[in-house]
Amino acid sequence: MWPFVGRVRELEDVMSALTEPDGKGAALVGAAGVGKTRLTDEVVTRLEQTGVTVRRCYATVATSSIPFGALAAMLPADMRTANPLGRAVEHLLAEPQPLTIVVDDAHLLDDASIGLLHHMIRHGHARVLVTSRPSERSELWQEGLLTRYPLGDLSRAESDLLLERALDGPVDTRTASLLWSGSTGNPLYLRELVVSGRAVGSLRTAEGIWSWHGAIELGGRLGELVQENLGRLEPSHRHALELLAYSEPVELDLLASLVQEESLDDLETRALILVESSGRRTVVRLGHPLYGSLLRGTCPELRAQSHQRALAAGLEATGARRREDLMRIATWRLDGGSPISLDLLAAAAEQAWAAQDVTLAERLCRAAVDAGGLSRVGHVFGQVLMHGRAPDQAESTLADVMSGPLSAEDLSRLGATRSMNLHFGLGDADAAVAVLDAVDVPGLPADLRDWLTVVRTLEEAQYRPAAEVLEDTYRPVAPHLSVHMRRTRALCLVHAGRFREGLEEIAGYEAEELASSDEPQEPDDGALRMRCFALAFSGRLAEAESLALTMYNRSFDELAFTGATSLYSVLSFCARLRGHGAQALRFAREGSPKTPDNPLIFDTIALANLAASAALCGDGDLAQEALARGEKARRPAWQLTGVTVSVARSWVLACTGDVRAAADAAMAAADESAELGVHSSEAWALHDAARFGVDTSLRLAALTSTMGDPLTEAYAAHATALAHAAPTALEAVATDFLRLGATLYAAEALASAARLHRAQDNARAASQASARQALLMRDFDGVRTPALRVDGLTHLTRRQAEVARLATSGLTNQQIAEKLHTSKRTVDNHLHAIYGVLGVTGRDELRTVLGPS
Repeated sequence: MWPFVGRVRELEDVMSALTEPDGKGAALVGAAGVGKTRLTDEVVTRLEQTGVTVRRCYATVATSSIPFGALAAMLPADMRTANPLGRAVEHLLAEPQPLTIVVDDAHLLDDASIGLLHHMIRHGHARVLVTSRPSERSELWQEGLLTRYPLGDLSRAESDLLLERALDGPVDTRTASLLWSGSTGNPLYLRELVVSGRAVGSLRTAEGIWSWHGAIELGGRLGELVQENLGRLEPSHRHALELLAYSEPVELDLLASLVQEESLDDLETRALILVESSGRRTVVRLGHPLYGSLLRGTCPELRAQSHQRALAAGLEATGARRREDLMRIATWRLDGGSPISLDLLAAAAEQAWAAQDVTLAERLCRAAVDAGGLSRVGHVFGQVLMHGRAPDQAESTLADVMSGPLSAEDLSRLGATRSMNLHFGLGDADAAVAVLDAVDVPGLPADLRDWLTVVRTLEEAQYRPAAEVLEDTYRPVAPHLSVHMRRTRALCLVHAGRFREGLEEIAGYEAEELASSDEPQEPDDGALRMRCFALAFSGRLAEAESLALTMYNRSFDELAFTGATSLYSVLSFCARLRGHGAQALRFAREGSPKTPDNPLIFDTIALANLAASAALCGDGDLAQEALARGEKARRPAWQLTGVTVSVARSWVLACTGDVRAAADAAMAAADESAELGVHSSEAWALHDAARFGVDTSLRLAALTSTMGDPLTEAYAAHATALAHAAPTALEAVATDFLRLGATLYAAEALASAARLHRAQDNARAASQASARQALLMRDFDGVRTPALRVDGLTHLTRRQAEVARLATSGLTNQQIAEKLHTSKRTVDNHLHAIYGVLGVTGRDELRTVLGPS
């Protein structure tokens, strides 16, 4: 049986309907596969545990025409009487009481069975629970006999939780997104995807993390379920659905021009298609993503090509006015075997790259290259190859193209791409500058000259001091290029620790981009990622996590874009500050490059996060391996990014137990960061050094005057309290960290406070600080830091901590006992022990010491 996830409210409601004095029963109503039976299983288990007699039966198509057919198993074999209903009631009344009758698929019940259930409910002889499809045989609840509880699909969070519990381990992002897109929260589909994936080896585990390999294949039971939901299709219906399978989401007008209008009406009525608004458009989607997989898999090749040619022709006939239209036409023409011009391929490739659809951009570029148009798409192809971890191939390709007879304008465009590949892909700053110098010749159009200036400034932002490059970002450039310069400016501000200004700059250029377009624009992913870093490093952890998770939960295809790996770094950083070691390590593993070859600029950040997260969890081997890879991946061209590796080095040393070496490494990282003007990393490293025993209070205090964010201020206060050995100040610092969500730092501050209180012979204060620390650490997961390894702390037991937390939330002892499924006397004894450990006399003092729950 699969784990029971979600449905907490529904479970409680149904139990109330079946157990409270005025309850008659419940009807769980929902589409196939939403988990009606699994919820019913949980209800039945609970009822039987309370001593209720449960009789369960299953209605089927075969029994739907037989009187009492569904209930036959619980009725006498001989029903040949003048009053079969009365005989059935008499038999059921002989059952041990109280009695609950449970019927699965009640929409298939025969009339006699419905009549019997009516009688039992109306006369109070039994409680009844049924499951049913919607809009079918609803007499039992429409007449008020049963309370109707609609059951929908699981949420994304519930689906992910169910997946991890079913597999008994974490699942990587791409896999969770793939299975979510395939099941859309339908537990039955999710289960069959997992079963079939494991059976054929598509779903397997490596290093403790489950991942899916290849595409979803709709075979076996899963294919049967999808086909069953599609049902029998008329030719016109299949034609419409197949067109949609190759185009969704597609404009209603385009689809309507290719199919019969009544077919669309019928399909919408049957919920096989969904019609919805998208901006100023009305678009159509299939009723479930797996319908598309089945329809494409069963569509003959020639018919599939015909569909795609028709879609391309239909869209071209409308004028192809939207930004993504060229990509769609080019894709349909390629797949439909239609002729396609080089102009269309080149324009579509640019659109695909702008939309960060790396897979499509590469396909279109290769098609253009095959058609002899390498010079037309070289500037896109080079970037595609770089992000595809083939910077060597990109350099070779671009060098070959630039050696041919090209205009100065074409050379400058290709040179800019080649320079970025040399810089960000190969880490060769000198070669990158040389290429820019070579193509920056007199007579270039002003916008091309400005573009070369933008590229030069962007590259310099990775190896020159942040303050110097920041000044360069104010150089005037063409209006349509100012957004790129403002992005670099925002990056410099974030590096410099001027987070508020950085966030304002990001908001400013986002507004500029929106104002410059006539069409609705999706938020710029680069801006969103930079905003995540600024929020996280300034102490706005909840906002950073929320934004990063929103991006993290997008379709897995979008996560293929290399820059998206930085999201994992943000999530890993936030998890570490919260003391969630296993989660931090999971995010760091997912975001790190899987092969040591061809590291890119983002890989240094990812590997540094992996090293730090592994060290925090005590996995010294993994931490040292990740650090070694991070060191190897560093390039002189990426100095500002590379400081993250230096910061991580101190934690890898601490993991081995050499705290003195860790402190020296943290100070070296702080000095390196200061020299480059990366004050965000400097503050982080200085705080680490303070945690390792170095007095960095003066340097951190100086940084707060220029940075001014709450996390750096808390860093400085923590370092000052440690330097002055002030336990009361440390307790105040813990409160500040807790307010920001940095629970790990709060627990460390309390651990230090408890040690100092004990050294000063203040046992009561030490116990109180230690108890607060224990409460904070109840949700920690495998974290190990020098401050938390101090021996001799007096902690509450896990159960005592739980009782104390509930007591401070305002619950009575009896309510606590009910919540913990124990006796009130046991709770009384726990609280008496807690008061003794903490040296308090009652709940008011307990709340003062521990704070509200």
